[in-house]
Amino acid sequence: MSDTTEVPYQTVSAPEASELIAQGTRIIDVRQPEEWQGGHIAEASLVPLNNSIVRFGLALRELNLPAEEPVIFVCHSGMRSATACEIARVAGLKHVYNLKGGMVSWSNSRLPVTL
Repeated sequence: MSDTTEVPYQTVSAPEASELIAQGTRIIDVRQPEEWQGGHIAEASLVPLNNSIVRFGLALRELNLPAEEPVIFVCHSGMRSATACEIARVAGLKHVYNLKGGMVSWSNSRLPVTL
């Protein structure tokens, strides 16, 4: 089996994500509520990626996102959001982005954070 399988989502930098958000791209924060309360992207919706892929998939389904709607997923450093991207693709979303470096990258880029 080859190890060259491509990931089913695109990775974007914080500045690229900021531009996409300004254009109307939805952003979903998959961190835990206590992390969210420490600061988040103003336009983001909180949908925690707990230890259950099924629960996260159901929570995504409840949002009734159109399959063609672009969505950026964000977490603290980009690892949980990468998993969220994979789940979102399996759930039928076609334009999925992972914020590279997560909120760490967002903050380091001096982009706005809401408490």
